Amino acid sequence: MERSKSYILLQLYDRLRTGGVIRTTECCGAFEISVATFRRYIAFLRGYFSEMCGKELVYEPNMTAYCLR
Repeated sequence: MERSKSYILLQLYDRLRTGGVIRTTECCGAFEISVATFRRYIAFLRGYFSEMCGKELVYEPNMTAYCLR
């Protein structure tokens, strides 16, 4: 099922806000998006969390996932 950009961003936002992590391959598969699109969404969320929440969205290589700090 094709989902809108807004829906996907809200799903990713909720996952991060509640302490979850985001993995590239899982998200690309679940939402049927390309890696390039995923990276654009991460860049958008990184800017949002930095500006609005004072938090940093970082990639943790040991977990192979993005999380908030």
